[in-house]
Amino acid sequence: MQKVKSAATALSLWFFIFLGANAQSPQEFGKFAKQVLNDWQTPGAAVAVVQDDSIVFAQGYGVRTLGKADKVDRNTLFAVASNTKAFTAALLGLLVDEGKIKWDDAVGTYRPDFQMFDPYVSRNLSFRDLLIHRSGLSTFGGDHLWIGHNLSRDEIISRLRYLEPTRSFRTHFQYQNLMFLVAGEMIPTITGQSWDEAMQETFFEPLGMKSTNLSIRDLEGQSNVASPHESVDGGPLQVIPYDFLDNIAPAAAINSNVMDMAQWMILNMNNGRYRDTQILPENLINEMQRVQFPLGVSKMAAELLEAKFAGYGLGWGISEYNGYKSVGHGGGMSGMISQQMMLPEKKLGVIVLTNRAPTTAHRILCYTLLDHYLGIEGRDWNQIYLQQKQRREEYKTKRQEKLYSERHLDTKPSLPLSSYVGTYSSLSSGKAKMNLKDGKLVFDYNARHIGTLEHWHYDTFRVHWKNPISDMEPVTFLQFKLKESGDVKELTVTFYDPLTFVRENE
Repeated sequence: MQKVKSAATALSLWFFIFLGANAQSPQEFGKFAKQVLNDWQTPGAAVAVVQDDSIVFAQGYGVRTLGKADKVDRNTLFAVASNTKAFTAALLGLLVDEGKIKWDDAVGTYRPDFQMFDPYVSRNLSFRDLLIHRSGLSTFGGDHLWIGHNLSRDEIISRLRYLEPTRSFRTHFQYQNLMFLVAGEMIPTITGQSWDEAMQETFFEPLGMKSTNLSIRDLEGQSNVASPHESVDGGPLQVIPYDFLDNIAPAAAINSNVMDMAQWMILNMNNGRYRDTQILPENLINEMQRVQFPLGVSKMAAELLEAKFAGYGLGWGISEYNGYKSVGHGGGMSGMISQQMMLPEKKLGVIVLTNRAPTTAHRILCYTLLDHYLGIEGRDWNQIYLQQKQRREEYKTKRQEKLYSERHLDTKPSLPLSSYVGTYSSLSSGKAKMNLKDGKLVFDYNARHIGTLEHWHYDTFRVHWKNPISDMEPVTFLQFKLKESGDVKELTVTFYDPLTFVRENE
């Protein structure tokens, strides 16, 4: 009872703290938040603010599910996606602190069967490399192996040997989920304890994160859960299923609420100490929160955030926010986006969870709250990002117009559609089927990657996906290549990476 009373008292203090920095009242921020959700067609969001070692504000806005009345509150569960990564990095860091591994040890030393495409990388890829996105694999490369698949974690790792790098080892930052899967699976390799058990024992229990879990299976039977929302193939916003993330868990599997995630921020802003317990060594916090791979500062960050540096730490993005070092991360999965940002010097942190993707509501709410507590006035982040959205939409329109202008309309496929039907396979990607349904070809890779083909020109088809795939390009193309004999040789389709599947003889 005392804990409940203390938490309520701390939250009530927000009304005084919020009024202290500038003229915006709690009611005005609530009105602003609802406007942001409306402008960005985001059904719901939850936010929490931490100062020192206390939650000073936590609130929900909007609804958990489009078309239903259930409201988002501070206990509503969302997927936090890549905000899982720093937890995984911290688990490895504890092994370093215990002397069981070193950051620059080669992964293959502990797992002799580990193989990348390049034997040199197989021999030299280190624990540090895993966590700072410099493996040489493309951004999101290999994500097709877990999205919609039931491959095990070990089966996915075994296919790394077939994924060709797009950059030289350790030369470029290319954001990777599979490397964090490898990082997480090194926990049982070295300790005998599963990553899932280690997460529960090391973080969730000591931090009192009682609502947090690691699988959508654990959401079953719970009522206060937000639904993911996304537009599919250019259609209206709709509820979509949760991504099944068990096989990529160390990169993205946490489901949580802002109250629990606030505890994680308290730990990280207090040098690894939570209440009276040192959960993470201070030197580990320092190592995780320093730039390990320098990155360029965007024009927007330089102008609006006064950022003079940017980089990636161990599971954290590191930059500058109006003169203060910032440590944080975003997290995105199908239909949900989260944002976590801390200013360790001020012991100020914000967590925002939203139930729509793509959206920028998470960043707008996060920056607005940070500005408020820092006493920065005059910046309307909603208008700033709406203007940026307009420019992005104009770019997408021009890109689409260019694609249509390059289309050769008076063409047809080389073969009857039935000749393209069959099974196609790839060492790295497995099997895909090409079916003919209602006079149209249907590409079927797995439950998440099913698309009806529209003839574009020659032997190139546009894919209309059944499920949301990516907002990076306005359209996805699939191209067939023929043998000299005139029979179908292979197909290439791009989602995350250009993937080639060879036609099997039948």
